[in-house]
Formats: sequence, C-alpha cells, structure tokens
Amino acid sequence: MYNNAVDSSTLARLLELSRKFYSQFSVDFSATRSSERFNIEPFRKFLANDIRLLDAGCGNGRLAGALENAGFSLAYVGIDGSSELVAFAQKKNATLRNVRAQFRVVDLTLPRWSESLRDAPPFDVIVSLAVLHHIPSFELRANVLREIRARLKPNGIFVMSNWQFLNDERLRKKIVAWDKVMPNDSRLDTNDYLLDWKRGGTGYRYVHLLDKTEVEHLADASGLQVVEQFLADKNLNLYSVLR
Repeated sequence: MYNNAVDSSTLARLLELSRKFYSQFSVDFSATRSSERFNIEPFRKFLANDIRLLDAGCGNGRLAGALENAGFSLAYVGIDGSSELVAFAQKKNATLRNVRAQFRVVDLTLPRWSESLRDAPPFDVIVSLAVLHHIPSFELRANVLREIRARLKPNGIFVMSNWQFLNDERLRKKIVAWDKVMPNDSRLDTNDYLLDWKRGGTGYRYVHLLDKTEVEHLADASGLQVVEQFLADKNLNLYSVLR
C-alpha cells in the first residue's frame, strides 16, 4: 500500500477547503477556463465520433465546447461536485449541436459516486483533467479510480492529467505555508501543497503532486493498467492513460 499519512480530521478540512474555494470563486475560476484555449491534442488519438465520453470533474464544461470546436460528434456527460460550476457548464454549452452534452452534480470524493450514473450506459472514454491532484489522500484518489473503472466499457480508456506545478516558476510562487489554513499538527502526505489564488479575492487550493510512480500505485489499487504516461502542455501536465 502506498504511504498515506492524512488522518480523518485533516482529510475533512482539506475537502472543506476545496468546497469553499469552488463555491466562493466559481465565477472567477470559470472565467479563466475557456473552451477556445483548451488543448485536446495530448489525448486526441483516443477520441472518435459516436463514442460515449465521461468528463469526471468537468468544471465549467469547457471540454464539451472544445470537442464541438474540434468537429467531434459524440455523447458527452460532464460531472462535477460544484453545483455552481455545473450551472456554468449547462449555460455555456446549451447551444452545442454535435456534442450531445448533459451535466450532473456528482461529488467524486463520495463513496460509490458512480452509482449515480447507473442510468447511463458505460463509457468508451473517461477523462479526468486537472482533477485528481485536488483530491486529498491516496485512498480517496484510489477510490475515484475504482469508481471510474466501474463505469468504463471493457477495454475502455481512462485519461487523466495532473499538474506538475513545480516545473513552472509562476505556479511555484503560489505555494504558501499550510498554517494559512490548517493547524500545525495536521498530518499531510508527502507532496501535499497549498497554492494561493488571487483573482476576485484571496483563496487557497489543496494540490497534490502526483508522479508516474504514484499513478502506477493507484492503478494497482484500482484494478486499472497503465498504458502510457507522458508530459505535455510545456511539461506542466503529466498525462496518464489507463485501461
């Protein structure tokens, strides 16, 4: 088992920190996430017309718009734990023609969250882009992957990206001390960081630095198999492809 230092009280605080951030800063966060600037090239080879795609942690639904702009025709379901961001996604993508999009509020940090999608057929492709690094504790991240596996078709593909923020000087400058939001005796994992946000006010986000080795451990813990891993987006994101 991968080392997991986070205790239950720290876990609860970290989850509440994320919920508070996306509730308070949903407008400003959404404004920085446009479909036009979204790069699908790192995982484009896994996309095709007429597939069913689940966007786990869809935010404001910018991937749906990017797929439309790229000329794809497919069934898309976007889920996110933030009701505010899901509302943005529904409004933003209401006029899509070729991407048949629907959005639901689903909290990926809850046990058995995939059961809320039982009314939908399994998916050919599931993506989780810039999401897992905001989920605290190895076990909670592994549970997200187990639930994703439950919604994949046999031989379906799961693609996730995770920030490699230490590779970027601007993002490194956002790292702040944990005592901004947590008691000094909090038990955190190695590679847990706190990054500040200064658009529309000051906020804080939990971010975990996932590397290739941890992704392999997560795959083992969830019954998935790593197909490939690579850096893209100017080495800012680690893409992991699992089956």
